Amino acid sequence: MSMTATRTLCFTLAAIASGAATLSVGCGSATGSSASAPTAATKVDASRYTLAEEPEGAMGVIDARDSVEDGASLVLVGRVGGAANPWVDGRAAFTLLDPSMSVVANGEDSGSSELCLDDCCAVDRQKCTTLVKVVDATGKIVPVDSRELFGLKVSDMVVVKGTAQKDRSGNFVMLASGVYIRN
Repeated sequence: MSMTATRTLCFTLAAIASGAATLSVGCGSATGSSASAPTAATKVDASRYTLAEEPEGAMGVIDARDSVEDGASLVLVGRVGGAANPWVDGRAAFTLLDPSMSVVANGEDSGSSELCLDDCCAVDRQKCTTLVKVVDATGKIVPVDSRELFGLKVSDMVVVKGTAQKDRSGNFVMLASGVYIRN
């Protein structure tokens, strides 16, 4: 090998080693920055949607379905649940079950205030549950999972304040501006 070829090979190897070191630092930096990158929950101020005190005048889901008009201000109380998966992944939305009702295991005998999550109770479940969507000032759903934003769990008793949304078919959704979690 000639002297020129040896120098060229050395420069090439040095350049490759330098690039590999740069990539290595770059990869290390990227990993470090993604670990400290803010999550969706840290970008949203949960205190904007968390009620410090329980609002008065709460009604259950069953009563609200029967009596509240579309667009009415509403305070609603219930338990997170009433569905096999009461969560909307990545969104501040969940299913709320009337506080007078409870869920029993599928196939278990149920009383008048109990229902299961199987098809046999689907119609009854629809009458005593609603979807709660926590919305911002522009009416858009908050893009953070309720479990992450509020620390909610299935069967937590909550009181939500907001506006009823009903359509002609009787579908009922709660557009919540605030959530209070009972202890």
